[in-house]
Parts: sequence; C-alpha cells; structure tokens
Amino acid sequence: MLFAIIVGTFCGIMLFFIGMILLNNSIKNLCSNQLKKIVTLLTANPILGIFSGIAATALTQSSSTTSILVVSLVNSKAMNLHQAAFILMGANIGTTFTAQLVSFDFFLFVPYLFLLGIVLFFLRFSKACKNIGKFFIGFSFLFLGMKWMVSFLNPLQNLMNFKEFILSIENNPLKGIFIGTITTAIIQSSSTSVAMLQSLAHLGLINIYQATPIIMGQNIGTCATTLFSSIATNKNGKRAAIIHLLFNITGSIILYPFIYSFSHFVCILSPLNSVRQIAHAHTLFNIINVILLLPFVKLFVLVSKKIIR
Repeated sequence: MLFAIIVGTFCGIMLFFIGMILLNNSIKNLCSNQLKKIVTLLTANPILGIFSGIAATALTQSSSTTSILVVSLVNSKAMNLHQAAFILMGANIGTTFTAQLVSFDFFLFVPYLFLLGIVLFFLRFSKACKNIGKFFIGFSFLFLGMKWMVSFLNPLQNLMNFKEFILSIENNPLKGIFIGTITTAIIQSSSTSVAMLQSLAHLGLINIYQATPIIMGQNIGTCATTLFSSIATNKNGKRAAIIHLLFNITGSIILYPFIYSFSHFVCILSPLNSVRQIAHAHTLFNIINVILLLPFVKLFVLVSKKIIR
C-alpha cells in the first residue's frame, strides 16, 4: 500500500508540475519580451517594484522564474540590488496565487477547459492561439494533479504512524519548518509543495496549526532555485540570491514566536475550509513579511555584500 501511495502521489506531483511548466511557458511565449521590459521599468519606485514582482510571478505561476530573471538582470547590470530586493519581495506574494487558485473547486470545468485547450493548441490558428491552448491545458493539469494527489494520499488516513508524525509537528514547529524546507528544495517549487499540503488538508490529514510551520519552511526551501541559478553569475547576481534567502529566513524567524496566534487567525478567516486556510496562511505570511521587512532593504543589501565580498 505504501508503494502505491508513493508512486501515485509522485504521478500527481508530476501532473501538477507539468501544469505549472505549461502555464509558465505559455505566458512567457505570449509576453516574455514585454515582461522583461515591464519588470525593468517598474523598479524605479520600491512599491512599483513589489507590484511588478507580484504581477510577474502571478502570471508565470513561478517565483523561481521571476527570481532567476531578477538574478540575470542584476548580473547584466540592468538593475541594482535595491531594485532586485523589491521585486523578490513581490515574487514571494505572487507565488501564493497558485495556492489561492487551486483552493477553489474548478474541477467541474476542467474537462471542458482541457478540451478547449487541445482544440486551440492543435488547430494552430496563430502562435498566440497555440499558447492560449497550452495555458488551458496547463491549468487543467494543475487540478488533475491535485485530484490525483488527493486520491492516492487517501489511504494515509488509516496509517497511525503518519497521523502521529503529523501531530508531532504541532508540538515541534521546527520539525515542520525543516520538512517544508527540504521538500521544497528537492521539488524546486513552493507552489507544488503547498499543493501537497492542500491535498492532505482536503483529506483531513493535516490542520492549519500543523501546516503553518511547513509553509514557513517552504518559503525558505524555494530559495534553493535562486541560489543554484546564481552560481554562474557575478558577485551581484549571487548577492541578489542571498537577499532572497535572508528575506525568507528573517520572515520565518519573526513569525516563529507567533505561530499559534497566526494559525488561529487564519482558521477564523475560513473556519470550514482547511484547503483555503492553507492558501490564506501562505498569502498572509508573505504579505506580513513584506510589510515588516520593507524598511530594512538597505540592511539586507549590506549583509549580502558582507557575505559575498
């Protein structure tokens, strides 16, 4: 049974991940040049920089794509580290859009969207039409992957060891942060790892008090992609990746003493929907981080320069 759970869940993750890639590619093909120009232009003002990070990440469905773009722009001297920091802050908020999206039950419409996507993709009326078709196929795969994960994770309800393990996270939040960090660093996608949490929540296998520390860890784990992408860049490219990591670690440290209060507040927002609770926790955590850490951007830049001399 355990082997079937692992294989089935892995297939669900792959479906979800393929959906993310298709959405990412379709958006990039539709507006890649414009996206790069817009992100560069909007960095003159800190608030606009944050909103450009939110928009770019919500559109591409990937904070990794935005952060890699930022690292490449810093590396090519198209923007400085202060501008990069604001966009990376926005990217952290933008990446929560996926969790919010899958928290709504669109599954009844998925077969029709998938069929429409197939028709638009293969008829090839135009290049834009093909990419719109790819977008609908990717959107459908997100929900198919989610449903697949829910289906194959269902037997975990009968495994006492798994229940005991999840319960232990509530009493030991550091364990949850570690789990979230490692799994997201391996998967290379915070959206996918959050979707796994939402699948468990849908089955009643995890509650918001147990999920919040894991979400905090996922925010740290998602920095792995940015760090890897910065290996081949110059000093400033590496510093931009370090700023992203410092920002997410600091946010987790600040929230850590208030985990229970934060989880309780999220529970009040959506008392009857645990899947939406996880989406709200993911979004609120990142919004609060941006508000609290916005005045300290110069300090993050300074520390990054101390680390990467």
